[in-house]
Amino acid sequence: MYTSQTLARERHLDQLERARQSRIGRQAAELRRLDRIRQRAERRLLRAWQRADDLRITIETTG
Repeated sequence: MYTSQTLARERHLDQLERARQSRIGRQAAELRRLDRIRQRAERRLLRAWQRADDLRITIETTG
């Protein structure tokens, strides 16, 4: 039979494990969010480079 001390210890360990799992979930969600932000920034940068190249070509061919 469990003593109240053993039950309290197991409850505490369960709380620690739930907190750890919750932290992992929040970190994974944050990583996905930051990855989406990075991907959007990369696409914007590539579009800007393409526009700059297009303008450079236009200027060179008309100049």
